[in-house]
Amino acid sequence: MRIVDAALAAAVAVLLAAPAQAQKAKNTLRVATTGQTNTTVSVENPQPETDLVNEAVYDGLACYDIKTASFAPLLAESWTQIDDLTTEFALREDVAWQDGSPFTADDVVYTLRYFVDPASKLRFAPENFSWLARVEKIDDHRVRLVAKRIDPLALINLANVGNMLPAKLHSANENKQDFGRLHPIGTGPYKVVAIDPGKHVTLARNPDYRHGNECKPAAAIGTIEIASIPDAQTRMAQLVTGGLDILRAESKDQAEVFAGNPDFMVTAVEGASFSYLTIDALGRAGNAALTKEPVRQAIVQAVDRATVAHHVMSGGDAVRVTDGLCAPLTRDCGVADKPYPYDPAAARRLLADSGYPDGLDVEIAASGGMATLAEALSGELRKVGIRAKVSPLTAPAYIQQMAAGKIQLSASSFGLPDVASNVELFFDGTAKDAWRDPAIAPLVEAGRETLDHGKRLAIYARIHDRMNREAYILPIASNPGVFVHARDLAVPQDSNNKWNLELYKLKWR
Repeated sequence: MRIVDAALAAAVAVLLAAPAQAQKAKNTLRVATTGQTNTTVSVENPQPETDLVNEAVYDGLACYDIKTASFAPLLAESWTQIDDLTTEFALREDVAWQDGSPFTADDVVYTLRYFVDPASKLRFAPENFSWLARVEKIDDHRVRLVAKRIDPLALINLANVGNMLPAKLHSANENKQDFGRLHPIGTGPYKVVAIDPGKHVTLARNPDYRHGNECKPAAAIGTIEIASIPDAQTRMAQLVTGGLDILRAESKDQAEVFAGNPDFMVTAVEGASFSYLTIDALGRAGNAALTKEPVRQAIVQAVDRATVAHHVMSGGDAVRVTDGLCAPLTRDCGVADKPYPYDPAAARRLLADSGYPDGLDVEIAASGGMATLAEALSGELRKVGIRAKVSPLTAPAYIQQMAAGKIQLSASSFGLPDVASNVELFFDGTAKDAWRDPAIAPLVEAGRETLDHGKRLAIYARIHDRMNREAYILPIASNPGVFVHARDLAVPQDSNNKWNLELYKLKWR
């Protein structure tokens, strides 16, 4: 166990003598989050805590099952591809908003136009729906979506981030974001019965939710209370003393504190997230050594990814070394040539042959909660003579410095369910692209121009192979969500959510 968490472990160890009392008898689940739920609408505040509530309260036209990489009907009972650019959706006629008003095509037209309207000032929605040329109402229960271009992410974005909003209620707000903060109404398996933005949300099972299916079922638990508790010791103490039923472990140490305790279970939930190390191949951050491919290869060969993943990443067997910009559940992730193998002797030779027999100095930026990973990677690099200083950064500072080209190496995590989204985060030709590889750029475009599964696998394999040969980015391992929870709560082991948990799939044992 790391020294930094020794006090935390000691405090919790004392509390473990007190038996936890879950709220199964009251059919109430108490959840703690680290961050704040400032709204229930994800497109207006794209944070994991928002996603947790958003997916419980609102629905999309379709549902995406990350485990089977397949789509299921939801608010749309079916859809038909009229031609390469035109899709018609037949909407269910038996769906009502949680205030009793009917769900109709007007809501779909309003929502999608709101997403793409620059005046809405949404962060990612205009990009996620940039393929959409127009949305047309055919009648009350049919809509037509016309695309500007073929886009393999169109349907998955509709399913994952295209949750519908009630046109009349949302548009009635002068400040549109007041809807999600003050009086949210959805069609989902849960409805909001109380909200104190940034502090607390209470959800109640929606008894009128009848349009669900295996992909998005009706809620099983009657009431869910979600509280923002930033302090780790407070969260863990609340769980131990019966004030909470589930929390997400923010480190391997936190999960291990509860291992073996009969009152709790630790469940790893696989999703789309993966960890990685980026290397500034253009030398924009001022370290010319990183522009040399043999030096980058030495960095890659200095890292024992399996050992790092096992000792640093929480999740046990659910943590799997990955060879591309993807987790095991990522759709259409092709890789042929793996990263250079772990070989510290070869790394030392490469450094010496490149003019660095005495090693070199580098800096690893650690985004968000990835400082532990960065320290482990630093330790690996030091073994071959690379003196790596770790600089922890807040998420906003990390994004700003990456865009400004001020980061030499970075340890971070990311992940969306389709490989195209992951690849384009890095190799998009914008300011944050630290490689600007002319061989990769046309492949990124080609990946966007086909819906064919086999062709996509081949294209992304070529991108990953180039990335691995040039040692631009070293994929480390999948990054599952790990939850400590009351033993009588059943937690599914896969999730299509940034918080790695769908509230409507939780059940009492």
